[in-house]
Amino acid sequence: MRGIGRRSRESQEQLEARVRGDLERRGLAEATARHAAARIAPQAGELAGDAYATFLDGVAAVQSGDPEGRRGEAGAGEIQRLVQDFAIELKKLDEGLRLLSTYLLRIRDRATKGETPRTRVIH
Repeated sequence: MRGIGRRSRESQEQLEARVRGDLERRGLAEATARHAAARIAPQAGELAGDAYATFLDGVAAVQSGDPEGRRGEAGAGEIQRLVQDFAIELKKLDEGLRLLSTYLLRIRDRATKGETPRTRVIH
C-alpha cells in the first residue's frame, strides 16, 4: 500500500477521500466508510506502507461489526482511543525499523570498504 498524508501533503479533503476509498475497498459501505474516514484521517495520514494497511484493516474490522454506528458514544470513544493507541505503536515500530535499516546500511558500507571495527565508530 502507499503511504499518505505528510509525504504527499494532501489536503484534509483529499486525505479523507483516499481513506474512504481504501475503506470501501475493504468492504465497508459508502456511508460507513465516509463516517470512519472523517474520524481517522489524521491518524491514517501519519502512517505509511504496511502500517497504513494494517490500521485500515483494523478499522474496517471494527466498523463491519457495527456498520450503523449503533454503539454508544462511550463505546465509540473507547474504540477510537484504542485505534489511536494502535496507530501510535505502529508509528514507533516504523521508526524503529528505519533506524535499524540505517544501522545495517552503515555496517554493510563498512564491510564493503574493508574497515575494521577499531577504525570507525558506527553509532
